[in-house]
Amino acid sequence: MSTTADATDSRTLIARALRLIELFSSWPEQRLDELMRSARLERYTRRTQLLSQDPRKRELMAVVSGCLEISSSPQGRKYVNALLGPGQVAPLVRLLEDVPLPYDYHAHEDSVIVHLPSDAVVAVLDAEPVLWRGVARLGLRRQRQSIALLQNQMLAPVPGRVAATLLSLAELYGAQQDQGGLDLRVRLSQNDLASMLTLSRQTINKELGRLVAQGVIELSYKRIAILDAQALRRIATTP
Repeated sequence: MSTTADATDSRTLIARALRLIELFSSWPEQRLDELMRSARLERYTRRTQLLSQDPRKRELMAVVSGCLEISSSPQGRKYVNALLGPGQVAPLVRLLEDVPLPYDYHAHEDSVIVHLPSDAVVAVLDAEPVLWRGVARLGLRRQRQSIALLQNQMLAPVPGRVAATLLSLAELYGAQQDQGGLDLRVRLSQNDLASMLTLSRQTINKELGRLVAQGVIELSYKRIAILDAQALRRIATTP
């Protein structure tokens, strides 16, 4: 009895979660039902590695709650590529076959994730090709954002890099209004920012302190609130 009830609850949660994810939100009910046949819901505690038994497994991961960290460790130094909040799905590249998959995936905080086998997703997309449009749009938007971030990291001064990264996190991974400001929904420590920007924690501490003194952001334990987005954009674009 309890097993059947748990399965029903998981299916209901998966269906609700997929409707909140941009990529699947407009899919016909029939196609979502087809996809859900192979979907599974998993709960992870903070810092748990996903796909640890098979890192090259071709699956998409949709974030229901919590945060998914995408990272790599070239030469033993950790680089955080992205933090994905609820409603986000990754990695789209795993819809392709025989693609190098260098990234690691961890629960950045306690998280609920829906796993979607790539072959099952592709089968539904091929059955109704117009749905590939959503994949193309999302992929192109992420490519544009990645190029902008890369350009910023290569060319901008440190204050601009920090400001641009905070704005990007607010835009990409969700922020909520908090007394006139934008409160990032993900836990974000100074070490996380240092790993994203390949800077030292001391440098990040200095730059965040400067933004706090200017009244641009507010810091609390592993949380950042953007108080003046316009000022942050000016800093991000100052050569």
